[in-house]
Amino acid sequence: MRIIGITGGIGSGKSTVTSMLRERGYTVVDADELSREVCKKGTPLLRLLVREFGIEIIKEDGTLDRSKLADLAFETQQGTRRLNELVQTAILVRAMEFFNRLKLSGDIDVCFFDVPMLYEAGWDRYTDSVWLVTAPQQIRLKRVVKRDRSRKQEVLARMKLQMSEEEKMSRADVVLDNSGTEAELKAQVERAIEAL
Repeated sequence: MRIIGITGGIGSGKSTVTSMLRERGYTVVDADELSREVCKKGTPLLRLLVREFGIEIIKEDGTLDRSKLADLAFETQQGTRRLNELVQTAILVRAMEFFNRLKLSGDIDVCFFDVPMLYEAGWDRYTDSVWLVTAPQQIRLKRVVKRDRSRKQEVLARMKLQMSEEEKMSRADVVLDNSGTEAELKAQVERAIEAL
């Protein structure tokens, strides 16, 4: 079974591409979904996060207060690094367990792994190839501000934490340009699928 990484900067259209793949019947493992799973109430990761960042990251109902965790973790580079280490390790373990089950079943030839910061986390080494979804920064900025109702400055700050589009493009096996219409993007996805 081949694992194909799907990545791209914030607002690039990764979700649109993974929706297209799912519509075609492909299995997509979503790192953001796994992140929510591994941080659920009662999980080992949640206990580790409390030990690292304090009980104030837990809401009254026992679930994670993500905004409080972000406030505390992103205060320092060390906090950010530690949060990433803990969460990324838990996500990767869960993803590898899933991939191993798929491989053992022998039912699937190709599985896609949607990871927003695939290169930054070094997870491209766990994939057989990488598809990059890209669009100019101004388009991505506009999409994210509209989608998340975020301020431009906040989105730009998040973009700065990500590897440059140029660097990602130089490393990707397939580049999907999402600066046009959804139909144009779909045609690119279809060509990439045909080349598998």
